[in-house]
Formats: sequence, C-alpha cells, structure tokens
Amino acid sequence: MEKNEDRYFYSTSFSLACFLYSKGMQMSAPRELNRKQKEFTWVKTLELESLIDIYKFGLKTEEELLINVRDYEQARRELLEIVNN
Repeated sequence: MEKNEDRYFYSTSFSLACFLYSKGMQMSAPRELNRKQKEFTWVKTLELESLIDIYKFGLKTEEELLINVRDYEQARRELLEIVNN
C-alpha cells in the first residue's frame, strides 16, 4: 500500500502556492497548522514536480517560470480569500 506522503506534496509557502495555482495546479483546501500558518496540499504529478523544480531552481529567464501579472494577482486574491475564510 502506498503511503500518503508519496502521493501528495505539502507546502506552507504562500508564494509557491500562488505560482502553482496561477499555473492551473489544483490543490485541496488549505489546512490550518496554527493561527498564522496554513499548509497547502497537491497530488503529486510529473507536471507539479516540474513546476516546483522550476520555481525553486530555475533561471529567471525560463519560459515556464514567467507568469502574466494579472494571472498571478488573480491567483493571489483567490488564495487569500480561501485562506482567510
């Protein structure tokens, strides 16, 4: 039987969550760790792992790292609404 840790990616990084959300990655509802911190969860896929690698280690000029500012801002607003409700 496969462990849940192997199937899911967890992060408390709001900026990473905004990046992945703006790239169309679906996530589950954030889980509250404490009053000031939320944990975001995604099902691991090759596309998700690729985007995380690009976000963490990519060059600023990499095409996949670039996001339309309107898309990013919309993702940020939506996530803030989810997190604060």
